[in-house]
Amino acid sequence: MSNCRFEYKHQEEYFNYETYVRFLEECILDKFYSKGHRVFLIQDNASYHKKPETYEWFSKNRKYVEVACLPRYTPELNAIERIWHYTRMEATHNRFHENIESLCQSLFRTFDNIQKKPDSIKGLIKPFC
Repeated sequence: MSNCRFEYKHQEEYFNYETYVRFLEECILDKFYSKGHRVFLIQDNASYHKKPETYEWFSKNRKYVEVACLPRYTPELNAIERIWHYTRMEATHNRFHENIESLCQSLFRTFDNIQKKPDSIKGLIKPFC
């Protein structure tokens, strides 16, 4: 897992197809695409994944990104569900956060730790590799 990278983006505005496409451009293409190779993206069935505008973006960028959708109602196939569970246990479970800033800092610390030590989630994502 030495080439494993964990990317996240702090999103304050409502998450929709526009912010999803921006995430794809800023975090997926900018950080994972390399010339001559494609990014293989597996996504769940969130409503913003299925918008015509999102499909249009994928059509325009199919040279760079190939997308596959998980079957509906299959969280056990979605690696991010394990990461969210890990995050809850590390950052929010049985913890009192007096304000939103405290909660965000706890989440950022957890995500930063994952970025610095990707082996901390190796066992969680190994079944998907």
